Amino acid sequence: MIYSKIYSGKFKNLTLLALVSILAVSCAKETVETLPNTNILTSSADYSKVLTFSGSTSSSTGDIYEVLPGPAVINTAMSPTPFSDKIKMTSGSYNLIVSDNVDIDSESSTDVVSSVNIEFTANNGKKFKIDKINVIHKPDGAGDHTFFGGVGLNKVMHGNSGIGTELMPKMLAYMTLWGLVDLKDAETDEVVAANRVIHVMVASRVRDKNLAMIPEVENDMSNHDTWMAETHVILIPFDMQGNMSPVPGTDHGFIHMMWENVNLTEATRDWKQVYEILPGPAAVNVAMSPTPFSDRVAFGTGSYSFNVVDDSEDDSEISTDLVKDVNIKYQRPNGEMFVIKNIDIIHKAPGTGDHSYFGGVGVNKTMHGNTGIGTGLMPKMLSYVTFWGIADLEDGNGNVIASNRLVHVMTASRARTSDLKLITDVETDNTDHSSDKYETHIILPPLDVNGNQSPVPGTGHGFLHLMFENVTLTGN
Repeated sequence: MIYSKIYSGKFKNLTLLALVSILAVSCAKETVETLPNTNILTSSADYSKVLTFSGSTSSSTGDIYEVLPGPAVINTAMSPTPFSDKIKMTSGSYNLIVSDNVDIDSESSTDVVSSVNIEFTANNGKKFKIDKINVIHKPDGAGDHTFFGGVGLNKVMHGNSGIGTELMPKMLAYMTLWGLVDLKDAETDEVVAANRVIHVMVASRVRDKNLAMIPEVENDMSNHDTWMAETHVILIPFDMQGNMSPVPGTDHGFIHMMWENVNLTEATRDWKQVYEILPGPAAVNVAMSPTPFSDRVAFGTGSYSFNVVDDSEDDSEISTDLVKDVNIKYQRPNGEMFVIKNIDIIHKAPGTGDHSYFGGVGVNKTMHGNTGIGTGLMPKMLSYVTFWGIADLEDGNGNVIASNRLVHVMTASRARTSDLKLITDVETDNTDHSSDKYETHIILPPLDVNGNQSPVPGTGHGFLHLMFENVTLTGN
């Protein structure tokens, strides 16, 4: 039966299915601040304004290095290239602010970049700087691909995208620009190379922890963890007409500088209000990896609302608990959209499964941690509203990409800190019960309706764990 397998402990040694590991013990009793007694509740949040970043700076904690000439990782027959795994650690810093006013190429585009301050030590020991970038405004249709008016935000690039070189993996550029610069000696301010073509990207990470490049061109397998963004600064060995033209003052004719763990700044709104949890080590137990309970997060855009009716406290196949008026939308920065329009509550027989579903909908329930209700890979917390159901997952065009999927939803006390790190206490509820800190979890696990392993199609990593912070919760 579906309800006897949804959170079955038999999967506890499988990494991606760590969310289903449960201890069948009774719920601990604690004194907690709950909602007023009510059986009808409305939960909602709206962060539907598209999120972009217009500023970026180097981080003191990230690696800084130069990519040296070598065989292209994606095509080793091509050598030397600026897209190798030959790395030289160095030092440097940068900051810049972009203004993306138009998305279509035009000679009258007003896209600009300002507050430019890029300094680094190159492989030949020279210290360089770039203090101004003149964005290229080209006619629409000119060149090999669009420049998005000169500056682009949240653009999928490289790989097989047709935007940029295919010798880089497919990735998401939070910020991308093309321009002309003077490369200067950082110590004398002398121009070393004038009017050179530069390409800058602040993007999802395409190198692993050992700085080896991900060789994937068809699918975006880059790391979208917002905390792990990386910046590429490339001066190419070509002139504006595409003719070979090595960059003067460099020992190999080009520059490809990289900054890891950079800071994305100047957001159009607080990016930590709606996001998704990415696969990674469980914060509660880092030996379990990958799981949907990590500290790896990717920003997004979205809104949701639903109404629940909690008529019964006990499980029953004739329970009238329900959720209605469901409207869940979430969009990744690469444009992928996920929509849920209806959820059918699971009404299971009493005593079946690994724990109670409280008739399908529960109100004011202590869950997770060592309670035996939910997963032990989440901290002990208070769920003001919790329910389990079945839903169709749609894309932004109304196409069903995953049908009859399990879904678990909670509007609960806040289980993450201000920097989105998960609280790890499973024995005591140390989550924030403040009324202005309610958060909502929407989870589609990688299981089918019979509890068998079944990655959720279209999600990229087999599950969805969406988070909304500072949500509204009202009772009738």
